[in-house]
Amino acid sequence: MQNAVADLRLRMYLTLFLVLAIGFGILFALLSLLGVSSIGILVFVALFFIIQWYVSPSLLAYAAKLKYVSKQEQPKLYSMVSELAEQAKVPMPRIAISPSREPNAFVFGRTRKSATLVVHQGLLSAVNDEELRAVLAHEIGHLKHNDVVVMTFASFIPMLAYYLAITFLFGGFSNNRNSGAYAALIGFFAFVVYFLSELLLYALSRAREAYADAYSAQATNKPEHLASALAKITYSLASTKHSNSGAIRSFYIADNLAAGKDAKLLDRYMAEIKKAFPELDVRRLKEGEAASPLSFFASLFLTHPPTYKRILLLARMKNSGKQE
Repeated sequence: MQNAVADLRLRMYLTLFLVLAIGFGILFALLSLLGVSSIGILVFVALFFIIQWYVSPSLLAYAAKLKYVSKQEQPKLYSMVSELAEQAKVPMPRIAISPSREPNAFVFGRTRKSATLVVHQGLLSAVNDEELRAVLAHEIGHLKHNDVVVMTFASFIPMLAYYLAITFLFGGFSNNRNSGAYAALIGFFAFVVYFLSELLLYALSRAREAYADAYSAQATNKPEHLASALAKITYSLASTKHSNSGAIRSFYIADNLAAGKDAKLLDRYMAEIKKAFPELDVRRLKEGEAASPLSFFASLFLTHPPTYKRILLLARMKNSGKQE
């Protein structure tokens, strides 16, 4: 189990390094071409990051229509989160309920100390207590790994690149043809930076989700509980009309926009999953559809690993735990 966790940690940090190195490197070059001094670039970047860091959590809370709850209102939920936070040695996050019927959960905030753990109303009715605890452990894993800060910092790169691209492509800096062409060229390269850094950000998101899954398996010592929860969540999301949650989807424990495809892949690999987790009570065992030739390209834009891969990773961790 320790080897799997170490591999996930290395992959996550390597991806984060690539996001920052490529993003900052190319953006620094673009701004230098505009004649902006090094100090000016640093000031501009710092101000942009501070604004995003300060504003983003408030926007996310507003979009999710959160209701913060107390220990008296949700004693069981509060107790689970408190125990898991103490076990992980992280500050107790605030707990909020989203009225959404989608079975999901996520954690967000500016820092560990200001973090909020959100549970959708749909999750509370979709899973049992053991599965809920495993999902909460996954979210606490994000806090332990400082993902709330990592993802805020990493997502700043594509946001900045996108802002520069839109500004130079459609800002109308000059009526002069040469100046306009120069601005368009800079805008084009800024958009390329946005596209590449966004792909790397998706890869980072997938790595951190797998890392949080691994933490949940370690914290609960019951990987099968998270596996069961992930299967239930995926099938439920696939069978219900989901909302277009935009940027929030990368925070969820499961991607609602990819749930339909995930459910079909779960069906395809169910024999292998049932062999790894005989106790997994999932009754949809029909044969899945063949993968599309464009599936690899489409997978680059996923915020989460496919559910069947997450469950098989949990199975490997369970088996390695038995051998240790």
